[in-house]
Amino acid sequence: MNRIILLSIFTLVAGCATSGYQQFYNPYVDISALPEPEIIHEGQEPKVYGTDNFDRDIRTLRAKKYVAIGYSSFNGGYEDTKNAQAQAKRIGATIVLVNSKYTNTQTTTSPLFLPDNKTTYHSGSASAYSTYNNSYGGYGNMNTNATYSGTSTTYGTKAVPITTHQRRYDQSAVYLVKINLKMKFGVYLQDLTAEMRLQYERNTGAFVDLVFEESAAFYSNILPGDVIISVDGNSVKNTKHALELMAKVPSSATISKLGIIRKGKETIIEVKF
Repeated sequence: MNRIILLSIFTLVAGCATSGYQQFYNPYVDISALPEPEIIHEGQEPKVYGTDNFDRDIRTLRAKKYVAIGYSSFNGGYEDTKNAQAQAKRIGATIVLVNSKYTNTQTTTSPLFLPDNKTTYHSGSASAYSTYNNSYGGYGNMNTNATYSGTSTTYGTKAVPITTHQRRYDQSAVYLVKINLKMKFGVYLQDLTAEMRLQYERNTGAFVDLVFEESAAFYSNILPGDVIISVDGNSVKNTKHALELMAKVPSSATISKLGIIRKGKETIIEVKF
């Protein structure tokens, strides 16, 4: 009986627990604010991929026009990655990267109060002495004996110590959605860091951090790590200036010449649109 009660309690607790992927979700951006996001369709399930390096794999997906819209991070008992998939579907993500790492085993002892009913059995005897008046036809003195028995039940509870052992894991997930933003060049730029300025022996230019796949820059063989120093003959000061010069390239243009530094050498690459 006690075993059945314990199983019922554990089942109830497990059934009511909220997924850590949902409870500890933190958004980066509202999906509705993204340009032309690909939305999960009815009957479609988000894809789940395990990773041992979030930075590397997110960078790979960024090149495919995926944007991270949020993440989950928590420590607890291991959760099935289907919970991460369910959270991805809940927020509209099409891909979720997951990782889990064992941290420790937690031992917990707590009291469980169970019904404790006690029944007491008791019995005894009784006697009575009676005198009858002879003037009314009595026969004199008489002894009367009787016995009795019965039970009584006391209702209460008792505490049973319950010890559990739980293997705990650091669990993380990053949720991504693809955008169909049209890009004229298809590069993601950054300003030169202090280390880069020493390396390239210059203060001006824009570092190519990422090249989006299937873009004009991608098919023209612009590579991550290149430093753009000019756009159609105009010297580039920094990232903001480079983007301004690129935006001025006419929509009717079929090519744009980018001056770049690659492996310490300056060269011109024609980006074809």
